[in-house]
Amino acid sequence: MKTQLGDIRLFDESAIVEVRRKILGLGAAFGFSSAMATRMATSLSDLVRQLLTHPVPGCLFVHVEEAHAELVLGLQFLTSKHTRLSTALYEIFDEVHQYASGEEAQEIVFRKQVTNFSGSLSSQFLDRQREAINMRSRAALLEELREKNQQLERYNAHLEELVRERTQELERTNERMQRDLDAGADYVARLIPEPASGPIAIDWRYVPSEDLGGDAMGYHWIDDDHMAIYLLDVTGHGIDSALLAVSIVNVVRGASLPGADFRNPSEVLQGLNESFTMDRHGNKLFTMWYGVFHRPTQTLRWGGGGHPSVLLYESDSCKPIRLASDGPLMGMIDWPHFETHCIEVPSPSRLFLFSDGVFEIHKKDGKEWTFDEFVTFMNQPVEPGRSKMDELYRYVRHLTGSNKLADDFSILEVRFDLPKVMANAGDDVRWTT
Repeated sequence: MKTQLGDIRLFDESAIVEVRRKILGLGAAFGFSSAMATRMATSLSDLVRQLLTHPVPGCLFVHVEEAHAELVLGLQFLTSKHTRLSTALYEIFDEVHQYASGEEAQEIVFRKQVTNFSGSLSSQFLDRQREAINMRSRAALLEELREKNQQLERYNAHLEELVRERTQELERTNERMQRDLDAGADYVARLIPEPASGPIAIDWRYVPSEDLGGDAMGYHWIDDDHMAIYLLDVTGHGIDSALLAVSIVNVVRGASLPGADFRNPSEVLQGLNESFTMDRHGNKLFTMWYGVFHRPTQTLRWGGGGHPSVLLYESDSCKPIRLASDGPLMGMIDWPHFETHCIEVPSPSRLFLFSDGVFEIHKKDGKEWTFDEFVTFMNQPVEPGRSKMDELYRYVRHLTGSNKLADDFSILEVRFDLPKVMANAGDDVRWTT
């Protein structure tokens, strides 16, 4: 059975003295005569002096072995180069072996039987020898400290390099993501038709949030008499929300809901609710307002699900009629019937359709801007030649104290200035359901 007692590092000339001193003490502890202990210490310290000329001097390991009722003191040198041993070492020790371990590493083993040792090897005795062997000299402690510092410097350098690599990788990833978000925002904006002029003038503002929300809007003539106007907002942020919004808008633009009459808001909303359920689209829901303006009678039919009320300002009124969206969030549950409402739109009138990103504003004072406060702002007149939508965008940035908004800023304005409807043409359509 082999019992390790400790090791002595060989790194500079202080190791010569350290080995000599510790081998003397070890020889005395194991009962060797003073002369023998001195010879052992001297020969081994001379070997250490020789090993210090090697690129890597190595280390001395000390152990005791119990075998066949005999006790043997073992000394093992690990060094980096083959060494010529003195004849004195062969005379002093019972066994001397030298082994090659690989191309460079060398192992030198000395074994000497303990003949004059009295008493058994108790744990207390062994602990004392371990303490004596492992007690580091000042030079050894300084060398260990130096090596620890070097290890720490290497670790810090590696860590800094790793941080640089990860930072660069993160920056590249963020740049790719930002390019994807910018491309997504550009694509959504390109889907919105150009502003229109004439008796029915349409303009809009779309400013995507930094993370790109799920807003999409549009308008188009279904036929010569019917114009569809719509805006939707998919829950969440990012490319997935934007792509779902684009998919829904394309279905509306292409009138591609089987069996649905796109002049009937109820049928359109019903079809979209059934086609874009949350369980098939990443648990995404959406709000929507969909209206159809009938030009000959100047009536607007609309419906919606979970969406903010649209504001209709008749003539020069400074108080709007709120065209509510009373259906549930779209894609969440089966809904038996989405209501369609109808109202006559006199000329001139203005209609504002928007997402919640234009009024759900976290103000810089920590408070929330309310929908009623938003409506109050919209009620204020705007100077000739200026856009109410631009005034709103400037104001919400002032409220937040930032040029970056938390959600998409999407708003569409429709100005109606058509010839008057023939007498009695709309008598039976105002506020019908």
